[in-house]
Order: sequence, then C-alpha cells, then structure tokens
Amino acid sequence: MRHAARAAGRASVRHVGRAVVRCTVPAAFVLVILAGVAFAHALPQSSNPSPGASLAQAPTQVSIVFGERPDLKLSSIKVLDTTGTSVTSGPTAVGPDNEEELVVPLKALPAGVYTVAWRTVSAVDGHVAAGSFAFGVGGVAPPPASVPGGGVGASTSSAGPTPAEIAGRWLMYLGLVALLGAALFGAVVTQDVPAISRRLVPAAWLVALAGTAAVVAAQLSDAGVGLSDALGTSFGPVIVERLVLLGVAGLAIAALLARPAWGRPALVLAALGAAGAMFADVLASHAAAGALPILGVAVQWLHILAVGAWLGGLGGLLLAIRGEPSATTARTARRYAYVATAGIVTVGATGLLRAIAEVGTLDNLVSTDFGRLIIAKTALLGLLAMLGALNHFVNVPAAGRRLGGLRRTGSVELVVGATVLVLSASLVNLAPPVEASGGGAPAAQAASPAPTAAPLVVTGNDFGTSVRLSLTVSPGTAGFNTFSARATDFDSGAPVPATSVTLRFSIPARTDIGESRLDLAPAAAGTGVFSASGPNLSIDGTWSVTALVVNGLASVEVPLTVTTRCAPVAAGPASSVSINAAPGLPALYTAALTSGRTVQVYLDPGTAGANELHATFFDQAGTELPVQRVTEQIAPSGCALAPLTPRQLEPGHFVADTTLPAGAYTVSISGPAPNGDPLAARFDVTVK
Repeated sequence: MRHAARAAGRASVRHVGRAVVRCTVPAAFVLVILAGVAFAHALPQSSNPSPGASLAQAPTQVSIVFGERPDLKLSSIKVLDTTGTSVTSGPTAVGPDNEEELVVPLKALPAGVYTVAWRTVSAVDGHVAAGSFAFGVGGVAPPPASVPGGGVGASTSSAGPTPAEIAGRWLMYLGLVALLGAALFGAVVTQDVPAISRRLVPAAWLVALAGTAAVVAAQLSDAGVGLSDALGTSFGPVIVERLVLLGVAGLAIAALLARPAWGRPALVLAALGAAGAMFADVLASHAAAGALPILGVAVQWLHILAVGAWLGGLGGLLLAIRGEPSATTARTARRYAYVATAGIVTVGATGLLRAIAEVGTLDNLVSTDFGRLIIAKTALLGLLAMLGALNHFVNVPAAGRRLGGLRRTGSVELVVGATVLVLSASLVNLAPPVEASGGGAPAAQAASPAPTAAPLVVTGNDFGTSVRLSLTVSPGTAGFNTFSARATDFDSGAPVPATSVTLRFSIPARTDIGESRLDLAPAAAGTGVFSASGPNLSIDGTWSVTALVVNGLASVEVPLTVTTRCAPVAAGPASSVSINAAPGLPALYTAALTSGRTVQVYLDPGTAGANELHATFFDQAGTELPVQRVTEQIAPSGCALAPLTPRQLEPGHFVADTTLPAGAYTVSISGPAPNGDPLAARFDVTVK
C-alpha cells in the first residue's frame, strides 16, 4: 500500500509539473505579443512653453510638470537650437513648489526654433521615459490658417521592455504568488506540511528571487545606472526592501528544511516575507503615484495578496491531494474552497477599483493598449471564476470519492492564472490612460516666413507596395514647416480612402532627442491629401519619418527620409588651401594664415557618420604653433555655420567630434596666436 501511495504521489507531482510546464506556453506567446507595445511612465502633464508655442519674447527657463516624481539624479531637460547646440545656462533642477516639476534655465535666445528634449526616470516606479517638443521665439511659427486642423504633437517615447524583461517580472510575480499561497496553505489549510515545505515553497522562493534579480537588472540597465551607483538613487531603497524581505522568507525556509518540527511557524514567516516583498513591489508601482496613493497602495496590495492566497494555494492543493481519495483529501479540498472563494471575490472587487482609477473612461478602456490589456485580464479572471465555481460546486464535494476532476480543473486554472500574471507584469510597464493624458495645448501661433518656391518633396511606399505616399515639406528648413501628404494606390494611382495620416519623426544622429508625432488632417474629402504644420523638423539634419496611413484593416506604414535645407547665408572669403589626398588616408587640408603661418585640418575618417575634426597650427618654419584656444564651426556649404566643441590634445593641436552625412561642408577655424595675432581660416571640405 505504501508503494502504491508513493507511486500515486509521484504521479500527482508529475501532474503538477506538467501543469507548470503548460503555463509557459501561453505565457511565452503573450510575452512576444506584448514586447511590441509602447511603454513609458513619468510623462509630461504640462509644460512652459507648451509644445508648438510661438513666443513674442524669449523665455528664461523651460519647465515640465510630470505625472510622477522624477529622480533628479537620473533625469534631465536639454534645450537645443536648430544646429543641435545646447542653449541652457545651468543644470536641471526640481521646481521650487512642485517635486513633480523639472526646470532648466536658458541663455538669452535669439529668434528661432528650439527643441526641448527630456528624459526621466520615475522615482516612484523606476521606469524610463523620454521625449521632445519644439517652440518658436520671435514670431517663428506656421500661419494659423495654413491647414484645416492638425495638431502639433509633443513626443513621448520609450524603447519598451523586451520579452526577457517582461519574463523577469512574470517570474517574480509567479514566485511570490506561489510562495505566499503555498506557505499559507501549508500553515492553515493542510496537515501535510512536509510535502509543501520540501517541494513547492523552496522552489517558489528561488523563482521569486530569480525574477526579482531580473527586474532590478532590467530597471538599472534601462536607466543607465550601475549596481554600485544604484543605492544613491531612487532605486536604492526599493532594491534593499525587496532583498531584505525575500531574505526573511529565505531564512524561514532554511529553518523549515533544517528543522521540520518548526513547520507551521516557519511557513507563516515565509508567507509574511512574501507578503512584504509584494508590498515593496506595490510601493514601486502605479498605485503609489495616483491621486490617493495610500488608498491605491492598500487596494493593490490586497489585490495581489488575494491572488496569492487563491492561485498560490491551488498549487499546494494539487500536491496535498496526491494519492487516493479519502476523508482527508475531502476535508483539505473543502477548507481550500473557502479560501479560494474569498480570494476570487477580493480579486474581482479590488481589480475593479484599480481599473476605474487607472483607466478613467470607457473610451480609454477600448482605445488604449492599457485598457485593452485590462479587458483581456478581466476576461481571463472571469474564466478563472467559472473554473473555480466548477470546483466549488462539483469537484470539491466529490473530493472524498474521486479527484480526477479537481486535478484537471485545477491544472487548467494554473495555466490561465499564469497567463493573467503575464498581463499583470505588462500592465506595470504600461502607462495608465489617466497618467498619459496630460499635456498642454499648443499656444496661439503667428505667421511663418514665406515658404520657398520649391518645397522639399519625398516619396515612398509601404512594405507590401499597396500605398504610395508623397510628402511635401515647406519651406524645408529646420523649424516650423507645413507638411502635406498625398496617399494613393500603388498600382492605380487612385486616392486612398484613408481617415487620417500621422507622421512620426526621429533623427538617427541624435539619439538623445525623442521621437515626435504630428497628426495630419484631411485637406479635402476624397482627395487622399492630409496636411498640418509643426516644428517637428527642429534641428538641421537627416530625419527618419514614418507615415501611418489609417485605413481600417488596410492601414499601412510608409518609411521616408527627409533632410532639411539650411537657411542660405552669404559666405565669407575663402582661404588659400592645398589638399593632400593619399589612398586609404583622410584628405589633409592646409590653409594659409597670416605671416606665413598655416593650419592643417583633416576629418577622420572623412566618410559619412561620426568624425573627428583635427586642426594643428604651424609657424613659418613648419614648427607646431602653441595656440591655446580656438573656435571651430562647420555646416553644409552655403549654410549658417554651427559651433563645435574642440578639445586640446596638445598646444596647437585641437580635435572636435561631429556627425556628418555625405556632402560638401564649410569649415571655419579661428583663434589667437601666442603673440595675440588673430588667426582665421575658412574653406570647404568633402565628406564621402
């Protein structure tokens, strides 16, 4: 009989093991799907200036109010002119009256267009967000009647978690839920403590520890913070709380394994450690950033505690009812049924409260990624409730006679519950609609400079060659532009019956500037033409533009490339230059200076992309001239020169970093000689 019981027990364990393995199939599928969702958190609620504003007078600072408190040590605001040069006069600081506001002071700004690029790490939940928007000074803006609608969109972007990052949080949730539920089940529900303590509880703790380590590593990596520096940031207290509480649970489990007689007290302590680790995670979630954080944290913590008691206890139940049906299995199943029923009711009630607080409106529920995940999670919880009802009313009363139905239904519950935890792990990384809905409206706009006679025109098509898009940009210079997109059928040329077109802008050479968006409005019904004005091309350079043509199930994306024109300027006199071009080496430009002196300049490597501009001064005898400081500028030929930031390698030898596409450029170098004579050269170079 003992052999038969052990064989039945091993079969039951294998049954639970297969259920756990099956959990990973839908979970892995959902991980891949969710990896493409846009994630972001401490988002702007308002700013001064507002996105797209045209100001008669230059501001003295830029301020942004975020929906969560940013970590000042890891957050920043940059303000750049059209050349990409910073115009801030000091570091980013916290607003004087609002800890959720960041402020950066500005230099005196001439008329023009300026880009605000921000990056935040939330001090509440540790998530990284970035974005940008532009504003004009001195009446620089599009004409208010230039387009029939269309909005200037500030940007918000985030790389989003990978499947591995979501999997890390899923493992943490899975481990904590199993640890709490199994420990409570072993301490309160069942008399079979050894099986729970030897098998399920230690395994759950290891999974929770691995998942916690993965979550911490992913957050630090996203924020660009090393582990040695993390304790000095907002990540430090959260990491300590997580590890200390897991450590308490680990010590309890070690005592449980070493002294089986301490079973129930050790299990209670392990459950308390798991509950504490859940509380630490809730304190670093959306619940702690709401309008009523104390209530939000309490409701969210109760929600996940109930999930643990319900689903975590289910794993313990499947272990406890191994072997043949008996009065003991019937009693154990009945006692667990009360816990599960209370857990289901609590999960439903607290989940509803949190959904209302985070989603806000029915429109947000159906129109946002966050809302759609809530719908999916609710549907799965409804399925779990039905399975629980089947167990409660059918399988549990029969547990003294047969166990097959309870085991099968319980295994399905574990699979569905694991998938629910994947959705929960994803919701943590997705901004709630009530948080993402902030942002000020663009200010009133004045007239823009007259567009050029020949605007920029770029064309492209989607990957499936079903739609051809022509984008006209006027005047095509950095700053405010009017964008007109015409979508036609790739084969017939007929207008596409699209309902809207949205442009997304990014500049590959400046990864510190977030993606921005511009919504185009229909110019006339049935023409397939959509237009709007905006400052999205706010910096000189080559931009990647993705046009989303919305046409129901036939919606497509069309990738485009736009290189801004420079504002033409009168060129100064060119220096006398000799060029020495040797195969495989950068071209060496030697420009004549006053009194027989020269400056030798070369771009390394001299091809499109990142380059170093080297400049070395020589006297009449060809000896290096110990010039101490220089000014260096570069721009496409015929355009306003942009300053570089040279660094001195040795007296008379300077180098500056720049990123250049292929083309012809004008270089200007000037500085005082050791005796005070002005030295200046201006000449053209070529980037291949």
